[in-house]
Amino acid sequence: MSIGKPGLHNVIISKFNTYLAGLQKRSLSIDANGTSMFSYCEKGKKIHGQPTIVFIHGLSSNKETWLPIVKNIPDDYHCITVDLPAHGETVGMKEEFYTIDKFVEKLKLFFDKMNLVKPMFIIGASMGGAVVSMFAIKYPNYVSLICLLAPPADEKCETARIKQLRQGNYEVLLPETTEQLSDMIRSLTIKPIWLPELFLNGFLHLRLPLLEEHTNVLRSLLEYDYPYLDQRYQELKQISCPTLILWGREDQLFTVDGAHYFSQLIPKSEAIIFDDCGHFMAIDKPVEVADSIVTFLNHHCSRQVNRVYSHEI
Repeated sequence: MSIGKPGLHNVIISKFNTYLAGLQKRSLSIDANGTSMFSYCEKGKKIHGQPTIVFIHGLSSNKETWLPIVKNIPDDYHCITVDLPAHGETVGMKEEFYTIDKFVEKLKLFFDKMNLVKPMFIIGASMGGAVVSMFAIKYPNYVSLICLLAPPADEKCETARIKQLRQGNYEVLLPETTEQLSDMIRSLTIKPIWLPELFLNGFLHLRLPLLEEHTNVLRSLLEYDYPYLDQRYQELKQISCPTLILWGREDQLFTVDGAHYFSQLIPKSEAIIFDDCGHFMAIDKPVEVADSIVTFLNHHCSRQVNRVYSHEI
């Protein structure tokens, strides 16, 4: 079966869903000739006294995976979803190997080029949560709040799927066939989803050109980062920004014990565990995740604004 038409079909659906979520797709060149460029989506405008909300996706994902959540965030919040290097439509930043630290530096480059100099509310899912954690440790002045959606935790929180990945069975997260893709989606979500073959073929059509690079990212992270994550996470004990931890009780990538793991590490943290929810919270609980994010931001943002006014008085 040809997958050219399904691929085009999914591009059109993606653009339409972006529009429905109230986002506009933009690009940001980081060199003079435009060969290196971040792709991102933006909703709303910067508001004085309120941090911009930035969403960082996980491995082999992209900025559009946040659409079910962002569309449930009111329009008077400034939201940005960005494609990390080697993902989505961001181009020109290919590496021989990838590490979380390299993603952290590229994220800082994006923020600097965007002139996002005031503290932000940065949200990361899965691998993106590890990136956000390390970013908060290294660049605390950029961060007002963070939110972690089921990032990699310690080995005690591993599931059978993570053990398979460590043994080299990458198709667990990097499917190459529609059957593998269906299996991945079913295992990482709880909500029953019917995905027609047209959609699955089109989705693979969009992913396969990046498969080699995603494989390089996964292999690099397993070699250079994952064995030392627990040690590096200990630095989270020193961060001062309030942190929201979200987890699905039925997560089949990292067990729900990960929520307790991060709660014990991070001083100003609170955890919310969603029942009937897997690893892909944007599919299982998009409204609940959006509500949790907005409630957390409003609670802490109002406190920060009040402190500023009190200081000025």
